[in-house]
Amino acid sequence: MNLQKIKEIWNRFLSHLDTFYTWVFELATRAADSKESKRILFLTYSWIIVLLFLTGFILAGKNPLKLLVPFTLYDLPNLDPRKEIVIYGSDGEGEVFPVKRKVLLTGEDFRHDVLTLIGEAGESSYFDPTVPNASAQYRNLKKLPNLQDSVISIWKRGDVLILDLRKSTLENLLSDMKFRIDYTYASQMTEEQKSAEIERKKLGLLSSAFLATERTLFENYPDLNRIEYKLGGEVGDLLGLSYLLSSAHTRQP
Repeated sequence: MNLQKIKEIWNRFLSHLDTFYTWVFELATRAADSKESKRILFLTYSWIIVLLFLTGFILAGKNPLKLLVPFTLYDLPNLDPRKEIVIYGSDGEGEVFPVKRKVLLTGEDFRHDVLTLIGEAGESSYFDPTVPNASAQYRNLKKLPNLQDSVISIWKRGDVLILDLRKSTLENLLSDMKFRIDYTYASQMTEEQKSAEIERKKLGLLSSAFLATERTLFENYPDLNRIEYKLGGEVGDLLGLSYLLSSAHTRQP
C-alpha cells in the first residue's frame, strides 16, 4: 500500500516535471519578438533587479522600507553657514596682507560680529583649500596677538567705531610673547641689546595686530570711516607702541 502511494506521488512528480520541461522548451523555441516572450523577459529582469536591490540592503544592514519615509535612510547634508570674507594678516613687521577665509557672521548682532572679526585677525594664519588665496599664500604671516579678550565695549556712532580696551590685558599680551633671537646675531649683542630687540619685536607684533584688525574692520564694514580706541574709557597709548591708540584711524582711499 505504501509502495503504491509512493509510485503515484513519483508519477505525479514526473508529470509535473514533464509539463515544466515542455513549458521551458516552448519558451526557449518561441520567437524572440513575440508578445509572450517580451512579457516573460520583462518579468525575469524585473525580479532580478528586485533581488539585487534587496540583497544590497541586506548586505548594508538597512531596512528597505525606510525608502518610503523621506530623509530617514540618508541625512541631508549640512549647509555651511560661514561666509567667505577678507581677513588681514601680517608679517609682524607692520605689513598687512589680505587673506580670504570662511567666517561665521550672523549679521544680526553688530557687536558680536565685530568681536568675531577681531578674533579672526588674531587667529593663526591658515588657508582653506576651498578658498583661493593667491595674493597671500606665499607670505610669511605671523601668529598675531588676539585682541578679542581685551575688548570691554564696542560703540558705533554713524560712521565711527569706538573700541574700549582693557589696558592690563594688552600689557599681559606683551609680557606673554616669547621671542628668540637668531644665534648669529645674538652672539654679537649685549644683554641690553637682546632685551631691546625682543621688546621691539613684541611691540611690532602688537602694532601689526592692531593694524590688521583695523584693515579687517574697514574691509568688512564699508560704512565705517573712522576707528577710535579707548583704554578703560580714557584716551591713552601703550608705551613704545608705534600704533597710536590715542589717534583716530581713518579709512585709507
